[in-house]
Amino acid sequence: MKFALHEVLSGMLASVEQDRFTDDVKRLAAMFEGLATTVPLFAPMAVGVDPEAVAHALKTLEDKAVLEHADGEYVLTEAGRAHCVSGKRTLFNRGDQEQLETAGKTFAAL
Repeated sequence: MKFALHEVLSGMLASVEQDRFTDDVKRLAAMFEGLATTVPLFAPMAVGVDPEAVAHALKTLEDKAVLEHADGEYVLTEAGRAHCVSGKRTLFNRGDQEQLETAGKTFAAL
């Protein structure tokens, strides 16, 4: 995979307006697998996404204070959003950014 899962997740978070989302790692893993069939950036995930890998990616973002976890959901902090937006601009090329925005629509619908 071209990018680490936490990097892709961060890029998606930069592409959505919501700041709260589920902590159901099985649902999130299934979402990533589904995106693999429609968004080329996610194609390496077509072989499957381990929910534990999603949990690790979320923990990485939590350790960086991008996310806070409480009451069955994750909350994107204000500083975390700034971090995600900055990372999206510097880590991903324009084509990747457009794909993250497409994926963000699926993410927002969870």
